[in-house]
Amino acid sequence: MSIENITEKILAEAGEDSRLVLEAAGNKSRDITKKAEEQAEKIREEFHAKAKEDAALLQSRKTSVAELEVRKMRLGAKQALISRCFDAALNRLAEMRQEEYQDFLVSTILKTGVEGAELLLNPKDRRAIGEKIVQKVNETGKAGMLTLSEDTIAAKGGFVLRKGSMEINSTLEVMVNGIRETAIPDVVKVLFD
Repeated sequence: MSIENITEKILAEAGEDSRLVLEAAGNKSRDITKKAEEQAEKIREEFHAKAKEDAALLQSRKTSVAELEVRKMRLGAKQALISRCFDAALNRLAEMRQEEYQDFLVSTILKTGVEGAELLLNPKDRRAIGEKIVQKVNETGKAGMLTLSEDTIAAKGGFVLRKGSMEINSTLEVMVNGIRETAIPDVVKVLFD
Protein backbone atom coordinates (compact mmCIF):
# COMPACT_ATOMS: atom_id res chain seq x y z
CA MET A 1 0.00 0.00 0.00
CA SER A 2 1.18 3.35 -0.92
CA ILE A 3 1.43 6.41 1.21
CA GLU A 4 -1.32 7.98 -0.73
CA ASN A 5 -3.65 5.06 -0.06
CA ILE A 6 -2.74 5.06 3.59
CA THR A 7 -3.28 8.83 3.76
CA GLU A 8 -6.64 8.47 2.03
CA LYS A 9 -7.64 5.68 4.34
CA ILE A 10 -6.58 7.70 7.40
CA LEU A 11 -8.42 10.76 6.08
CA ALA A 12 -11.49 8.65 5.33
CA GLU A 13 -11.41 7.13 8.82
CA ALA A 14 -10.82 10.58 10.34
CA GLY A 15 -13.69 11.99 8.31
CA GLU A 16 -15.95 9.13 9.47
CA ASP A 17 -14.81 9.58 13.08
CA SER A 18 -15.35 13.32 12.77
CA ARG A 19 -18.83 12.78 11.31
CA LEU A 20 -19.68 10.34 14.10
CA VAL A 21 -18.36 12.77 16.77
CA LEU A 22 -20.28 15.67 15.21
CA GLU A 23 -23.41 13.54 14.94
CA ALA A 24 -23.05 12.41 18.60
CA ALA A 25 -22.42 16.03 19.64
CA GLY A 26 -25.46 17.15 17.68
CA ASN A 27 -27.58 14.43 19.31
CA LYS A 28 -26.21 15.32 22.75
CA SER A 29 -26.79 19.03 22.05
CA ARG A 30 -30.40 18.32 21.01
CA ASP A 31 -30.93 16.19 24.15
CA ILE A 32 -29.48 18.94 26.37
CA THR A 33 -31.57 21.58 24.59
CA LYS A 34 -34.71 19.43 24.88
CA LYS A 35 -34.10 18.81 28.61
CA ALA A 36 -33.39 22.53 29.15
CA GLU A 37 -36.62 23.46 27.33
CA GLU A 38 -38.59 20.89 29.34
CA GLN A 39 -37.05 22.17 32.57
CA ALA A 40 -37.74 25.79 31.55
CA GLU A 41 -41.37 24.87 30.76
CA LYS A 42 -41.69 23.10 34.11
CA ILE A 43 -40.24 26.14 35.92
CA ARG A 44 -42.58 28.43 33.93
CA GLU A 45 -45.57 26.28 34.90
CA GLU A 46 -44.47 26.24 38.56
CA PHE A 47 -44.04 30.01 38.53
CA HIS A 48 -47.40 30.43 36.83
CA ALA A 49 -49.10 28.17 39.41
CA LYS A 50 -47.29 29.98 42.26
CA ALA A 51 -48.28 33.36 40.79
CA LYS A 52 -51.92 32.22 40.59
CA GLU A 53 -51.74 30.96 44.17
CA ASP A 54 -50.10 34.19 45.36
CA ALA A 55 -52.68 36.27 43.48
CA ALA A 56 -55.52 34.30 45.08
CA LEU A 57 -53.93 34.68 48.52
CA LEU A 58 -53.40 38.41 47.96
CA GLN A 59 -57.00 38.79 46.78
CA SER A 60 -58.22 36.88 49.83
CA ARG A 61 -56.17 39.08 52.14
CA LYS A 62 -57.39 42.26 50.46
CA THR A 63 -60.97 41.03 50.75
CA SER A 64 -60.45 40.23 54.44
CA VAL A 65 -58.92 43.65 55.07
CA ALA A 66 -61.79 45.33 53.22
CA GLU A 67 -64.36 43.34 55.21
CA LEU A 68 -62.58 44.27 58.43
CA GLU A 69 -62.61 47.94 57.44
CA VAL A 70 -66.34 47.73 56.67
CA ARG A 71 -66.97 46.13 60.09
CA LYS A 72 -64.89 48.83 61.78
CA MET A 73 -66.81 51.54 59.91
CA ARG A 74 -70.14 50.00 60.90
CA LEU A 75 -69.02 49.67 64.50
CA GLY A 76 -67.82 53.28 64.48
CA ALA A 77 -71.14 54.44 63.05
CA LYS A 78 -73.06 52.43 65.67
CA GLN A 79 -70.89 53.81 68.48
CA ALA A 80 -71.40 57.36 67.17
CA LEU A 81 -75.17 56.80 67.07
CA ILE A 82 -75.16 55.38 70.60
CA SER A 83 -73.14 58.39 71.81
CA ARG A 84 -75.63 60.71 70.12
CA CYS A 85 -78.44 58.95 71.98
CA PHE A 86 -76.71 59.52 75.32
CA ASP A 87 -76.01 63.14 74.37
CA ALA A 88 -79.68 63.56 73.51
CA ALA A 89 -80.67 62.05 76.87
CA LEU A 90 -78.31 64.45 78.62
CA ASN A 91 -79.83 67.39 76.74
CA ARG A 92 -83.36 66.26 77.58
CA LEU A 93 -82.45 66.06 81.27
CA ALA A 94 -80.93 69.54 81.13
CA GLU A 95 -84.02 70.90 79.37
CA MET A 96 -86.62 69.46 81.78
CA ARG A 97 -89.36 71.78 82.93
CA GLN A 98 -87.92 73.88 85.73
CA GLU A 99 -90.20 72.52 88.46
CA GLU A 100 -89.64 68.90 87.41
CA TYR A 101 -85.86 69.46 87.17
CA GLN A 102 -85.81 71.14 90.58
CA ASP A 103 -87.69 68.22 92.17
CA PHE A 104 -85.28 65.78 90.49
CA LEU A 105 -82.26 67.62 91.96
CA VAL A 106 -83.81 67.82 95.44
CA SER A 107 -84.58 64.10 95.37
CA THR A 108 -81.05 63.27 94.17
CA ILE A 109 -79.46 65.47 96.87
CA LEU A 110 -81.49 63.75 99.57
CA LYS A 111 -80.46 60.30 98.24
CA THR A 112 -76.77 61.13 98.77
CA GLY A 113 -77.28 61.14 102.54
CA VAL A 114 -74.71 63.94 102.95
CA GLU A 115 -75.55 66.41 105.71
CA GLY A 116 -74.45 70.03 106.08
CA ALA A 117 -72.86 70.33 102.65
CA GLU A 118 -72.36 73.18 100.23
CA LEU A 119 -74.29 73.00 96.94
CA LEU A 120 -72.53 73.93 93.70
CA LEU A 121 -74.58 74.40 90.52
CA ASN A 122 -73.87 75.68 87.05
CA PRO A 123 -74.36 79.48 86.70
CA LYS A 124 -77.76 79.18 84.99
CA ASP A 125 -79.22 76.78 87.59
CA ARG A 126 -77.69 78.76 90.47
CA ARG A 127 -79.51 81.92 89.34
CA ALA A 128 -82.79 80.25 88.41
CA ILE A 129 -83.38 77.60 91.11
CA GLY A 130 -80.42 77.52 93.48
CA GLU A 131 -82.18 79.12 96.45
CA LYS A 132 -85.35 77.09 95.88
CA ILE A 133 -83.40 73.81 95.93
CA VAL A 134 -81.59 74.74 99.15
CA GLN A 135 -84.89 75.77 100.76
CA LYS A 136 -86.70 72.54 99.75
CA VAL A 137 -83.81 70.32 100.93
CA ASN A 138 -83.53 72.21 104.25
CA GLU A 139 -87.31 71.97 104.82
CA THR A 140 -87.05 68.18 104.82
CA GLY A 141 -84.46 68.29 107.62
CA LYS A 142 -82.85 65.13 106.18
CA ALA A 143 -79.67 66.74 104.89
CA GLY A 144 -78.78 69.08 107.73
CA MET A 145 -78.27 72.67 106.66
CA LEU A 146 -77.47 72.80 102.95
CA THR A 147 -75.92 76.06 101.76
CA LEU A 148 -75.65 77.47 98.25
CA SER A 149 -72.03 78.02 97.21
CA GLU A 150 -70.84 81.14 95.43
CA ASP A 151 -68.68 78.81 93.31
CA THR A 152 -70.21 77.33 90.17
CA ILE A 153 -69.50 74.25 88.11
CA ALA A 154 -69.01 73.76 84.38
CA ALA A 155 -71.74 71.24 83.60
CA LYS A 156 -75.00 71.08 81.66
CA GLY A 157 -76.81 70.50 84.89
CA GLY A 158 -76.87 68.55 88.09
CA PHE A 159 -74.78 69.50 91.11
CA VAL A 160 -71.71 68.94 93.23
CA LEU A 161 -72.00 68.62 97.00
CA ARG A 162 -68.92 69.77 98.86
CA LYS A 163 -68.28 69.07 102.52
CA GLY A 164 -64.76 69.93 103.61
CA SER A 165 -62.35 68.26 101.21
CA MET A 166 -64.96 65.73 100.06
CA GLU A 167 -67.00 66.32 96.92
CA ILE A 168 -69.85 64.29 95.49
CA ASN A 169 -70.17 64.89 91.79
CA SER A 170 -73.76 64.43 90.63
CA THR A 171 -73.61 66.46 87.46
CA LEU A 172 -75.90 65.29 84.70
CA GLU A 173 -72.85 64.23 82.69
CA VAL A 174 -71.63 62.00 85.52
CA MET A 175 -75.11 60.55 86.08
CA VAL A 176 -75.59 59.73 82.39
CA ASN A 177 -72.08 58.24 82.10
CA GLY A 178 -72.75 56.24 85.27
CA ILE A 179 -75.62 54.37 83.64
CA ARG A 180 -74.07 54.24 80.18
CA GLU A 181 -72.48 50.77 80.45
CA THR A 182 -75.60 49.12 81.84
CA ALA A 183 -77.91 50.96 79.43
CA ILE A 184 -75.93 50.31 76.22
CA PRO A 185 -77.43 46.83 75.61
CA ASP A 186 -80.96 48.29 75.82
CA VAL A 187 -80.02 51.22 73.57
CA VAL A 188 -78.44 48.82 71.05
CA LYS A 189 -81.55 46.66 71.11
CA VAL A 190 -83.84 49.63 70.46
CA LEU A 191 -81.62 51.11 67.73
CA PHE A 192 -80.48 48.06 65.83
CA ASP A 193 -83.05 45.25 66.24
